[in-house]
Amino acid sequence: MGKTVNERFTLKTAVLSFQHMFAMFGATVLVPILAGMSISVALLSAGLGTIAFYFITKKKVPVFLGSSFAFLPALIASMAGSGAIGSDTWNVAMGKTSVAVMLAGLVYIVFSLLLKKIGVDRIRKLFPPIVVGPVIIVIGMILAPKMFYNNIIGQSIWFGVPAWKEWTAAGITALTILVVSAVAKPKSFLKVIPILMGFIVGYIYSLIIGLIDYSTVDWSQIIIFQDLGKTFSFYKYLSFDLGVILSVVPIAIVTFMEHLGDIAANSTVCGKDFMVDPGIHRTLMGDGVGTFIAGALGGPPNTTYGENTAVLAITKNYNPKNIFYAAIMAVIFGSITIFGTAVSTIPSAVIGGASIVLFGMISAAGLRALVDGKVDFSDTKNILVVSVILSVGLGLGAMSLAGDVTGDTAYKLMIGAVEISPLAVATLLGIILNLVIPADKKDEAVNK
Repeated sequence: MGKTVNERFTLKTAVLSFQHMFAMFGATVLVPILAGMSISVALLSAGLGTIAFYFITKKKVPVFLGSSFAFLPALIASMAGSGAIGSDTWNVAMGKTSVAVMLAGLVYIVFSLLLKKIGVDRIRKLFPPIVVGPVIIVIGMILAPKMFYNNIIGQSIWFGVPAWKEWTAAGITALTILVVSAVAKPKSFLKVIPILMGFIVGYIYSLIIGLIDYSTVDWSQIIIFQDLGKTFSFYKYLSFDLGVILSVVPIAIVTFMEHLGDIAANSTVCGKDFMVDPGIHRTLMGDGVGTFIAGALGGPPNTTYGENTAVLAITKNYNPKNIFYAAIMAVIFGSITIFGTAVSTIPSAVIGGASIVLFGMISAAGLRALVDGKVDFSDTKNILVVSVILSVGLGLGAMSLAGDVTGDTAYKLMIGAVEISPLAVATLLGIILNLVIPADKKDEAVNK
């Protein structure tokens, strides 16, 4: 009997981990695709970075590290015109970019050491529910419109794919997740794999309507180590390029704010205070080491993934081991190139359909933080802080999307060649307003 229980547990863990791997897959591979970097290396570095994070955070924090979109404008600029992977021009560009990404990881590590000295109590005062709640809402709502544009209608705009195929594939995927989540019995196996079921049904439907084209898929390379000269030949060209460094490294300061918001979101979803145990300095250290590993391998910088936070919220299974096993799967997918290539055939519309639910769940977690924190919206201070975070975060997020659509950086908040994250700006404003705006004296008297 014990053996049967153990087998069931192992199967459940494997499926849950596979689901987490799928949740991060689309976004993680999209960054290297847009930047002209290796998809396999991105998966490999994401997996290895997550494994490092798992141990650095004492196996306590269920966080997956994937490719960071915040660094994307700088990566695209540094890799522009580099040509095919493995070519001389690509190696030179990758050599400069790799060093810059490693330095960005070191900035994270320095921040983590400073945070350890400052102490978590001072950091916590900067993030009360009136700041954390709306920031989490903004995380989901910034991702949502980009998901609709990039994943659902993007193929119709760029490649002439019939729009009805994109919308129906996305709709069926999202509907499957919703139905499985709502109908499955509380303790049944289906209850913990709604996202995976959505991917499976969405993929089968896409295959039936001809949304998947295998003719363009290159099956020739089996494993990433089959052609080391092509994948890792950039090591001969490692160099310190001040222009690339100045465009990449400062973004680590911006994504530091995003990290705090993501860890706060994870804490809210899981019902544990990860800022205290194992400590925000450890989570930031894990993020920095993960980014350094990515840079050393030639992958994009890593960051904590909101998609996986949403999976935690839906499944209500917060075991960090599931993330650890998902990371091992990512390493396998990244190493066995043909395996990763097969998974990369998942249509963007299917990924978009799953994201409809995932990103909504992130924002719902923000609402939960406000409710659990018993935020009093009759207090003018609370209204002002929440409203500014939401309006600035969503407003700048919409402008950033307009910049992506038009290719005009005038729509983006830029400092030189660096795009400032809308989430980072909204978070910083929320922190400042919470510190400087006094609470209503009337409310203070009532509370006393």
